[in-house]
Amino acid sequence: MKKMSLIKLKANRKGRIVEILGGSNLQSRLMNMGVFKGKEISKLSHVGLRGPVVIKSGRSILALGHGVAAKVILETE
Repeated sequence: MKKMSLIKLKANRKGRIVEILGGSNLQSRLMNMGVFKGKEISKLSHVGLRGPVVIKSGRSILALGHGVAAKVILETE
């Protein structure tokens, strides 16, 4: 098991969220979108160098900003 930021994960790969580096405001915003510790997500694409990261969490497809995606730490196989 390897830990890495959502930014570093390759497209079309899965990972389980182990940590969200940020304050309670960021964590509650992500939780309202269905992104929380222990949840398995898939990275669909990453636009450009500092563009948004598109993920799939459950049945939802979300676009996270580069800064927010950098704070989501995943565990991959």
